[in-house]
Amino acid sequence: MSLLHLSHSTEGLAEEELVFTQEDLAELPEGFPHCVIRDGKIARADGLPLEWEQYELLDENFPATLTETGELQMSPRPRPAHETKAAKLYKLLDHYLTCESGGQAFLGPELRIAPYRRTIAPDVMFFRNPKPEWDQEETTHIDQIPDLVVEIMSPSNKGKKWEDNVAFYREAAFPEIWFFRLDGTVEVWRQQPSRNAIYKPGEIFSTPLFPGLAIDPVWIRKYPNEIRLIDQFSPQIRVLPNPYKPELTKNAYALAERISAHFGLVPSTGEFLSQLRHSAEDQPGDSPSQSRGLKP
Repeated sequence: MSLLHLSHSTEGLAEEELVFTQEDLAELPEGFPHCVIRDGKIARADGLPLEWEQYELLDENFPATLTETGELQMSPRPRPAHETKAAKLYKLLDHYLTCESGGQAFLGPELRIAPYRRTIAPDVMFFRNPKPEWDQEETTHIDQIPDLVVEIMSPSNKGKKWEDNVAFYREAAFPEIWFFRLDGTVEVWRQQPSRNAIYKPGEIFSTPLFPGLAIDPVWIRKYPNEIRLIDQFSPQIRVLPNPYKPELTKNAYALAERISAHFGLVPSTGEFLSQLRHSAEDQPGDSPSQSRGLKP
């Protein structure tokens, strides 16, 4: 589907005097009103706002979302670094949900919030109670406010669109939002109980949405492979030793200890060192099901 920009100057003409030829119009599905492209947005040529029903005529891969003013906001394709960060965070949450059932994370589908007649495409979302039909191939979007929405800032989205998204999340009372910023910090905003805090790389934060999980903002840049050896987060964190990779196992215990410390569940030094010693003594023939836990 091609998009044709305005081909002539309209400077000095009153809005009601503008006359558009077919070459000036965006190429859109049959039944769509005539639209033109201005400043990265597609707007109706007659000045009226686009309707929700018209937006739903667009192909699911059409690179635009519907704004509250009834225009289509063109969305640039995310940069590889941005996509990598989102994928790492999704991987982290997906691993947690594999260990601790309850909810589903999504990477990138579009939200269509009908009461606000608004669409938006967060980087990562989490739902406590996802609808079964969202996993079907014919489903093109999600129509429910998520329990968690994550936005990752990049040089291409740090302007007005970013600010508009933030304002919408707050207006629509999204329960919890994480904003990962260019400087590596993450702002966590929570509706109930009301909370707004900023965490730097190297600090860890947690949320009631994921009991037993504490997250370092730096993990979206450098994913901790050792977290794969954690097979339980709550009610106590538990590590599954890998007899083939003693250094990875050691790192996993260290990470588990750090997460436990965040929740005030630090194991005794003697117990922790004993776990490391036994892990190092494991032979390749040992059963990997012999897990050891970090207890309060």
